[in-house]
Amino acid sequence: MFDLIIVGGGVSAFTASLYSARRGLKVLVIAKDIGGQANYTDIIENYPGIHEIGGFELVSSIREQAEKWNIQVLEAEVSRVKSVEGNGGFVVTAYGKQYKCKAVILAFGKTPRDLMVSGEQEFKGKGVSYCATCDAPLFKNKVVTVAGYGDLGLDAALLLSKYAKKVYTLSKTDKLIGHPGLLKAVMSKKNVELVPFIQINQIRGTTVLEELELTDLRSQNRKILKTDGLFVELGYVVNSGFVKDLVEVDEQDQIVVGPDQSTSVPGVFASGDVTNRVYKQAVISAGEAATAALAAYDWIVSQQGSRGLTSDWTQIKKPRIKGK
Repeated sequence: MFDLIIVGGGVSAFTASLYSARRGLKVLVIAKDIGGQANYTDIIENYPGIHEIGGFELVSSIREQAEKWNIQVLEAEVSRVKSVEGNGGFVVTAYGKQYKCKAVILAFGKTPRDLMVSGEQEFKGKGVSYCATCDAPLFKNKVVTVAGYGDLGLDAALLLSKYAKKVYTLSKTDKLIGHPGLLKAVMSKKNVELVPFIQINQIRGTTVLEELELTDLRSQNRKILKTDGLFVELGYVVNSGFVKDLVEVDEQDQIVVGPDQSTSVPGVFASGDVTNRVYKQAVISAGEAATAALAAYDWIVSQQGSRGLTSDWTQIKKPRIKGK
């Protein structure tokens, strides 16, 4: 059993893991992708103390710091967070497996948009990826396919071309769309091939992804494309559906939090872009994460009858009730 499970893989999630692990908590970070929206930020110039850094590089640096304090990281998509009646605590379900913990921090920000085709859920983490920056090295000398749009898809194809022996880029039209310079760089790669007028119908395989069933939008004929990996690059959405029945969310599906990042459920905290805070910046996400981690630590030790970081913990406002 973990003391704390953190859902997310960006600046907020790994900052929370760093602060909580340094308090001696046993921490598990579960992330659908590592880096989150930071993967698409080439340069960050307003993070205090750092003149210039790439988004993924920043997240990786914070993760490295946290791993020195023995956090565990699992790349998987969380489908449910459930409170345990009687004994207390929570059960977090990811890719069909359950993980128990005493407290939860929701720091998943905006999550990658799904392709919404048959077989996608089954092969997530088994060939279907949402982060080329994270997983490209795993497909060295293999055949991969990119389903994306604009610069997101082009960035993924360009990166994958450095590792894979073949990169198929799918398009519903006869061309790819994006920044001219990026488009030129992608199409100059000999191992990148555009597959035009194509739509994915189904993702298939046995234990891992093996092939895609496609439809030619001109002839409506079906065809099979053999591939070892599918990289979905369709942008990000606030996907708080799996916790809507657990915590209070606003009209934009953002999680409502208090001053200490607590949610409507005692023991569940939230930080970063997924919350109803007005401003969305990496440094703000980090600050909220530190607050959430310390509040989670206080909450855990208070349940054990000990005093936490705040001497007046018992005097802190009573937990808000969902919907009130």
